[in-house]
Amino acid sequence: MIPSFEKRVRAFAIDTSGAMILVILAIPMRSTFEGLLGSIITYTMILGGFIGFYFLPYFFSSGQSFGKRVQKIKIVDLNGNDLPLWKVLLRELFKVGLSVITAGIYMVISFFIMSEKTSRTIHDYIFKTKMIDLEVKVRGKDDYFGTSESLRKKGL
Repeated sequence: MIPSFEKRVRAFAIDTSGAMILVILAIPMRSTFEGLLGSIITYTMILGGFIGFYFLPYFFSSGQSFGKRVQKIKIVDLNGNDLPLWKVLLRELFKVGLSVITAGIYMVISFFIMSEKTSRTIHDYIFKTKMIDLEVKVRGKDDYFGTSESLRKKGL
C-alpha cells in the first residue's frame, strides 16, 4: 500500500526535529566551553544529531528511520524487497545533503513532484526505491461519514 503524503512529511519532520533539538542544545556549548573545546563539542553534537537521526537507525531497522517507524512506513526497492544498507544510506545522504544545501527547498519541490498514485519523490526515482505503508487500514461503515464519493475513490 502507498503511504500518504502526510505520513511521509511527518516521518521526515520527526527525524528532522530530533536532529534540530541536538543542534539547539549544541549552540550554548560553544559559549560554555571557550575556544577549541567549545567548537569541538558543538560540532560533534551537531554531527551526532544528524548521523543519529538520519543514518544510524538504518543499521538496526531495514528501511526505517525513527520517524518512518513511528509512521509505519518503509523504504523498499521497486519490487517491494528490502534494500541493501549502502543504497538506503546513499539515498538518505542525497536527500539530507540537498535539503541542507538548498535550505529545505529541495524537500518542498520533491514533495510537490510526488504523485498520488506512486508516492515517489525525486530521490526515489534516482535510487529506484519506493515507500510502502506497513499499516493495514480497516474501514468500517462509519468511516465515510461526511466524505464525498470522489474522495472515497481516492481512499480519503
